[in-house]
Amino acid sequence: MSAATYFLGLAQVLVLVGALGYAALRLRRHLLPEWNEAAGWLVTAVTGTGLLVVLSELLGVLGILTGWALVLSGLVIALVARLRLNPGSGPESTTAPPEGGTEASGPPCPPVARHGFWFALVATAVLVAQWAVFTSYSLDAGISNFDSVWYHLPFAADFFQTGSTLGFLRTETVFLNWFYPQNSELIHAVGMALSGRDFFSILLNMGWLALALLAAWSIGRPYARPHLTLIAAAILLTTHTLVVREPGTAKNDIVAIALILSAVGILINRGADPSDTRGRIGPGWAMAAAGLAVGLAVGTKVTALAPAAMITIAVLLSAHHGTRLRSAAVWFGSAFVGGGFWYLRNLLATGNPIPQLKSIGPIELPGPERLQEGRPDFNVFHYIGDFTIWREYFLPGLEQGFGFLWPLLFAVAIPGLVVLIWKGPGRITRSLGFAAALAMVAYLFTPLSAAGPVGSPDAFSINLRFLVPALAMALVLIPLASWFRMPRPQLGLGLLLLFLFFATGSGDAVWSQSGGLFGVAFAVVFVVVPALAWHYRRRLISTEPGRRRVLWVAGAALGGILLLSWPLASGYFDSRYKDFEPKAGLAEPYRWANGLEDARIGLAGTTAGFRQFGFFGESLSNRLTYIGREAPAGGFDVIRTCPEFRRAVNEAGLDYLVTSPFLNFTGDRKPVFSPERTWVVGDPAISIEVGPGPVEVWRVDGPLDPAACDQSAPGPESTPGLVKG
Repeated sequence: MSAATYFLGLAQVLVLVGALGYAALRLRRHLLPEWNEAAGWLVTAVTGTGLLVVLSELLGVLGILTGWALVLSGLVIALVARLRLNPGSGPESTTAPPEGGTEASGPPCPPVARHGFWFALVATAVLVAQWAVFTSYSLDAGISNFDSVWYHLPFAADFFQTGSTLGFLRTETVFLNWFYPQNSELIHAVGMALSGRDFFSILLNMGWLALALLAAWSIGRPYARPHLTLIAAAILLTTHTLVVREPGTAKNDIVAIALILSAVGILINRGADPSDTRGRIGPGWAMAAAGLAVGLAVGTKVTALAPAAMITIAVLLSAHHGTRLRSAAVWFGSAFVGGGFWYLRNLLATGNPIPQLKSIGPIELPGPERLQEGRPDFNVFHYIGDFTIWREYFLPGLEQGFGFLWPLLFAVAIPGLVVLIWKGPGRITRSLGFAAALAMVAYLFTPLSAAGPVGSPDAFSINLRFLVPALAMALVLIPLASWFRMPRPQLGLGLLLLFLFFATGSGDAVWSQSGGLFGVAFAVVFVVVPALAWHYRRRLISTEPGRRRVLWVAGAALGGILLLSWPLASGYFDSRYKDFEPKAGLAEPYRWANGLEDARIGLAGTTAGFRQFGFFGESLSNRLTYIGREAPAGGFDVIRTCPEFRRAVNEAGLDYLVTSPFLNFTGDRKPVFSPERTWVVGDPAISIEVGPGPVEVWRVDGPLDPAACDQSAPGPESTPGLVKG
């Protein structure tokens, strides 16, 4: 990738973000002119994200999800906002009675304790440094996270290649992940469409981390306790469950967490409006913004449905008398805008918005059947009374996920919620506390929360991330309890939260990992310096010359950062996927594919399917097809015979075919024999390109002969991973 190509892509990213950000700011000032400081910026960020997602979905429906279409559309939206939206002239810019459910004045912004800024700065700087350390690993070698290379990034690359959001990319024949909601993948696709590469995908989760911290700060801001709510969120964001998997990858647990916290933050600020001391809310634009945030979360992960449902109950319970019907219309309407597209797409394709859900009680739901199985999808409640499972899996998993002081974490969260529900300020706050408690209970019934063979839920610790949104809701709400209004209890809680932050997190990564220097530099540039400049802003811009000097310094710093990003990107492309999972036999195939362009590549065997992103190549121009067969209701099944497999290869019109073993999810994760290689070897139309090894690449020079299959080759009975009837 040349420097000119990179900077052109970077310029397009900046133009689109700037245009939609300007439109979102204009819209917020038009509709909620009294919302200032953190709450106003939070609404602006959620609105801008919603504009990006909806715009991308619409362009994808038209089949024109391209860089230039995005930039031009963004500029048009910004121009319309400039011409039609005037700050302070919206329908809710004037004072109205609380019973009408409108934003009469805006959330309060009382002074924060002096130590609050420094507490928050320390926690934020350390957290961002940790995340940057793990981000640096992807900058050094490429994104290697399992879920990212399995489906997050392939979905994004498919959107980028086709320009459409209507198709389904079948990544393998074991799971049904093409029916997952894909807001986060769509945003990755936007970065690819603007730059032609995947570099910006590495940095996206740092942006979602920033949104999560902004939302957490906003939750405590109306009550002068933003530092406490921010540190409470940081405790979970620094735990092993998230910090070793989310930074620098395309995983989207942080996306759901940030958006759920954003919804809570907007609702808390609406309920804290001084014109309505009862903490009730109405069907205004603040409710719409919160509903949009919840919809965006549900449009990102199915596991966000539980906390979203609980927040919905809290909203309806806290609505003004006589406005619940209108509140429901505003809430569900805005939520559908944020996340309904993917569920509607599934409904039209299969007759079921969530095809993975086969039944609701006695009611059978339509959806595809699975021929192969990776691992059973047990939930935690399935083992709730099994003390052996608790001793061997759950207790060690909790320690791995949340640190050795995890009992103290829950000892703060659960009693704290009880206190909040009893003594919280206003009905919406107490209702959200109750919603957080219910969401934590709902986690126990979440599919895959205890995934693994019967009696061996080895995915429990990994999937503790499903609990984090509900637990984050609980922790950030606790400082709002009336017990912490006075300075000494506030200080005591702050010290306790800081202790938990350092005790449960991965703070040692900053000095013990190879990316420590990068992490510290990143935190200094993007957290410490801007925070100190903001804190002392009155001194820095007390005079007109001082204001101009600050603007010049800020502009020069931004320009320098943008210029220095090119060596970082250049180094990334020089080292991208040079040594990816050599033990699985993928290092050489990935190196081969990295320099390939515009090739049609078929994948066979689920090892290649689950680790497929590298085969798209550096330019993301290779078209991938997993070799399987269409099944009813949108399903996709494994091919079980040699003639059918060869016919499928011919129909795909391939240049290359990758054969690999079946990925073993149940035992020690050693690969299992998969017969596809034996079905093609010996055909004169195919020759080895990369190999021999567990994963081999074959050059396809012509059609394979189905009639020439070796009769002694493995038959249908050799298919691995078959669901036991």
